[in-house]
Formats: sequence, structure tokens, C-alpha cells
Amino acid sequence: MFLLLELTTFYFALLMLLTIGLFLIPKRAEKNFHQGFSIIIAAKNEEKNISKLIDHLLRQNYPTDRYEIIIVSDRSSDDTEKNVATMQRKYSMIRLLTIKPDQKGGKKRALSKGIEQAQYPLLAFTDADCEPAENWLNELNAHFNQGVDFIAGYSPLYEDKNSLYLRLKNLERLSIFAVSAGSIGLRYGMTCTGRNMAYKKSLFNRVRGFSGLENIASGDDDLMLQRMSPFCRKMSFMLTPSSFVPSCDKKDTAGKINQETRRASKWRYYPTAIKIVTALIFLFYVILVVAIIGFLIGSISFYLILTALLVKVAAELILLTTFAVKIKRTKHLLHLPLMEVLYIPYFLFFAVKGTLGKYRWK
Repeated sequence: MFLLLELTTFYFALLMLLTIGLFLIPKRAEKNFHQGFSIIIAAKNEEKNISKLIDHLLRQNYPTDRYEIIIVSDRSSDDTEKNVATMQRKYSMIRLLTIKPDQKGGKKRALSKGIEQAQYPLLAFTDADCEPAENWLNELNAHFNQGVDFIAGYSPLYEDKNSLYLRLKNLERLSIFAVSAGSIGLRYGMTCTGRNMAYKKSLFNRVRGFSGLENIASGDDDLMLQRMSPFCRKMSFMLTPSSFVPSCDKKDTAGKINQETRRASKWRYYPTAIKIVTALIFLFYVILVVAIIGFLIGSISFYLILTALLVKVAAELILLTTFAVKIKRTKHLLHLPLMEVLYIPYFLFFAVKGTLGKYRWK
């Protein structure tokens, strides 16, 4: 089990490096001028959500002549376009673009169409089922200080006090965003979410946009971050609560499984360095499970297992606590002991399913 000790050391070193990255994130700056933003949303059959999203975007504490809202309907067959058009008649800052049923669609093509039509140099992105805080644009504006080309942010799920699943899911999201923020602080962006993201239009054009990625159903966020990362002068992650963009979780079990499978499926398209890191984490988890089984049948030392588990838990606690304190969401850590038990089988299941299985898109 020498390999277990080596992988435990690797895991601890990786998480400590990400923790250091949290302290290297560029600071926000108070600006006395308002930069122009084009907010772009790709929407497919979002009649239930799109009006609420637009309401939140219209309530931004930001000059209305300094941002626009571009909704790109991706072959919608419901009343998405009708609902947007109704609001467009009241507010000239709303723009509706459409991809017809007989045209090639997909989220990246929809976003590309919106970006092509954007009139402002800064592009902000969220999803149709999200509710950006009223100071979201102000926070983006403050973080787009000198040299920053790409910004990511935190996106929690709305919780139901009676749902243990949602509380555990938010703890999992806390861990994902801790990795996102830490890697951005290290100037090597690994992952982010399209629910809360912004970058410069000039950077999008410099990396040739989504060229070569159009046929991948997912990845308009992390794959784009990975593509842009080498070309960014600076990247930043918003830690302030007023920058959060909450959203709702899928309600049905099939939708939850499909969403997790889709997210895990992007691994094959990641850069080699990130593939190696995530593959080593997968191997560490597998060997840890095998070692625990070996201990239970009496063939592996108790002290070896205890050492590996203590180092693993300590590294995760340091990273997650540091991030949770910075974003003022320490309440999510209450369920960390239960998550320590559940997360490895959860991770391994979707890692395999996402790589080998299939999923459906809208």
C-alpha cells in the first residue's frame, strides 16, 4: 500500500496549493465609473423561468444605459420567445435573438450568436433558472479592475430546510467552487460555472470563441475557462455575498442524475494537466476504498488507513473552511462528516458514468 501513501501526499499537497490560491485572488476595486456590460443568456424552453430572470436583471443596481440583456432562444418550442418579446416591448435594453428549429443549435452556438451581437466589451453570463443578486453587475464592475480579463463567481442552490439532499448538495458545490477559486488564484483556471461568469469580448475573439467545441453539449463554462486561462493577464473570483447567483436544483431524480452525468462527461475534453490531476484523485479514491475493504477483511494495517483518512479529511477541512469563511457560508460545513462518508462513492459513480455513459440534452 505504498501507493496509497504517495497518493495521500499528492492529495494533501494539491489541496494545500489550492488553499494558498484562495489568498492570491486579485482584490476587487471600488470604481467611480460604470463599464458597459452585455448580459447574455441562452434559453431553450424556459417559459417558466425566463420572466423571473429578466425581472432580476432589470432590478440591477446599475445604470440602465450601461448594460443590455440579450436572450438567445435556442429552438424553443414553448412560450419562451413570447414571454421575452412581451418584456422587450416595455424595456428597450432587452434584445431577443432566435435560432430557428431548422438551424444548428446548442448552447454554445446560441451564446456565440449573442456575443456576436453584443454592443459592450464586457460579457456577463448566467442561466435562465438563476436569480442574480441586485448588486451582481456592480460586483463584476468592481472586479474588472486593471488587467482582469476573466471573472468567475459562486452559485449556491436554494435550500429547503427539510431537504438534507440540498444541504449536502450545497456542501458539494462549496467544494467545487473552492477548487475553482483556488485554481483561479493560482492563475490556472480549472473549473467554473456558466451561472456566474464574465469575460472580455476581445478575449473571446482572441481564443477563436467556441471553435472546435460547438458539438460538445456542455462546457461553455469550464472548457472556455481552460481555453482562455493561458491568455488571461489576470483572472479573479468574486467572494462577496452580493455577487452570488443562486439557482434551483432539478426537481426530479432522473434530471439530477442526467445533470451530474453531463457534467462528468467533459473530462475527456480537459487539458492534459487537468486530466492527470483528476485521474490521480480518482485513483486515490479507488485505492482508498480498496484499502478500507482490505482492512475489514484483515489484510491491511489499521494505522495505514487511519493515517490516509486523517490526512485526507484534514486537507479538505482546511480548504473548505478557508473558502467558506471567505464567502461567509460556514453553515455548509455542518454536514461535512456525513459528506466524508458519501462523497467518494458518489464521485466514483459519476466519474465512470460520465466518461462511459450517455446523457440527454434539452
